[in-house]
Amino acid sequence: MKKLLMCLIFFGLIGSSAFAQENSKYYLGVGAGFDYGGLFGAKLEILPIESVGIFAGAGYNLLSIGWNVGGTYKILPHKKVSPNLMLMYGYNAVFVGADPYAKQYEMTSYGVTAGINLDIKVGKKNNKISTGLFVPFRSSKFMDNYDRAKDNPYLTVSTLLPVQFTFGFNFGFKI
Repeated sequence: MKKLLMCLIFFGLIGSSAFAQENSKYYLGVGAGFDYGGLFGAKLEILPIESVGIFAGAGYNLLSIGWNVGGTYKILPHKKVSPNLMLMYGYNAVFVGADPYAKQYEMTSYGVTAGINLDIKVGKKNNKISTGLFVPFRSSKFMDNYDRAKDNPYLTVSTLLPVQFTFGFNFGFKI
């Protein structure tokens, strides 16, 4: 099922660029957060139509390469500040151990993440700052692993936040 979903999203990205309107917009950004694949990452966003974007991001999540693919709906695409609805699939949690006892629990979670973000247009070249708030739906396998780590008396485990933030700068261009 995951492979089928990934194939559909991949071919959707390819197809959207092939059938995009003549004045489609593209963004290439750097940032931190789920849509950028981790703590340090990059994101490519294609807007085949004015209020709909499709994106893919990849970055370092402190354990491995994290990735996400998804879509955005731009509520006010013509305004300087546009709120957006976002839905993505990919990396949405990571457990990294700082001591030898924790190594057995290290794991990355992949699943659906939903959220909202703001695109703030800056400059004259269609660049934007994006910031957002996301709710990850973490896998039961990851949560079971996290609970086992919390129950280990030799580990100090930080609490998982129910929401996550993202921030990035995106350069706009047309092809």
